[in-house]
Amino acid sequence: MGFARLVEAGRVVTINYGENVGKLAVIADILDTNRVLLDGPTTGIAREVYPIKRISLTNFKVKIFKGARTTTIRKAIEADNFAEKWANTSKAKKIATRVKRASLNDFDRFVVSNLKRRRAFALRRKAK
Repeated sequence: MGFARLVEAGRVVTINYGENVGKLAVIADILDTNRVLLDGPTTGIAREVYPIKRISLTNFKVKIFKGARTTTIRKAIEADNFAEKWANTSKAKKIATRVKRASLNDFDRFVVSNLKRRRAFALRRKAK
């Protein structure tokens, strides 16, 4: 059985390392076996070279040609209604949860831990 996600022009990726962690970008061109040219006009990612080790491939693909310009990529993303599709994926929900938890202060973390304890207690009580 072959691979489901290929490194190809138009493949939507998430960045998993660096200052742009969790942001989406589109592969505009493949430079060699280790590097790709990414462009993320809707997420604020400048057109730049990224190592393949620092990106994660998604199931989504935008219909563009190799070496497409930024405006072409932006139009293709908007035509596919990509923002809604991405928001419904489990990976997007996990990233949103991670961002929300990172922004909690000490008291908010305390409240969350108390709510988790109460929920676990209620579940144990129902199980008996």
